[in-house]
Amino acid sequence: MFDTLLSLIAPHHCYGCQKTGTVLCQNCKNYIAKNRYQQCLVCGQPSAKSNLCQRHRLPYRAAWCVAGRTGAAKQLVDQLKFYRVSAAAAVIAELLDAALPRLDASTVIVPIPTTPANIRRRGYDHMQLICRQLAKQRGLRLESVLRRRFNITQHFASSAAVRRRQAQRFFAVRGAPLNDTTTYLLVDDIFTTGATLRAAAVALRRAGASQVQVASFLRHQGN
Repeated sequence: MFDTLLSLIAPHHCYGCQKTGTVLCQNCKNYIAKNRYQQCLVCGQPSAKSNLCQRHRLPYRAAWCVAGRTGAAKQLVDQLKFYRVSAAAAVIAELLDAALPRLDASTVIVPIPTTPANIRRRGYDHMQLICRQLAKQRGLRLESVLRRRFNITQHFASSAAVRRRQAQRFFAVRGAPLNDTTTYLLVDDIFTTGATLRAAAVALRRAGASQVQVASFLRHQGN
């Protein structure tokens, strides 16, 4: 509501071309979708079909990503997380929808939970906004089966090794055991080292899930 009222007073400008009226115009959406990230999220090798090559042993079996963390795509996430531009959530969901293949109708979308401190600071859980819209677009269920055990933001970790150690203790599963015939699609905004998604997938597997996939909107550059 606040974002809608604000847009009447100070209309959004496209983060790609500065066109007035929306956070990302249709032409810029099409450009990002057409130039989707086509590398393995883990090692950076070319991987067009899925953003995961076959050389890695991971607790999830497929991964998809929209874009590198740069340009207008980066602006969408930054504005949603740090400047309360909630309109960016629907655009991110739309681009995720375009990047994902056809999913089984039983697939459950699971957002990576945001820390309580960040939810209070922003006034909303940005991952819930994104995943709610994505689930609606795909006609799938959204289930917040994960919860954070600690109010820690990995963003402040000093190294990839620290991030991995922290992530191992991050998540617990609500309502375990999970259905071992259901596909759970974990969704996060940014893939940096992969520690968060790996830990979340391990938590789901330990709770009974046998089919876990992941989707990330951005891949952080340089890792």
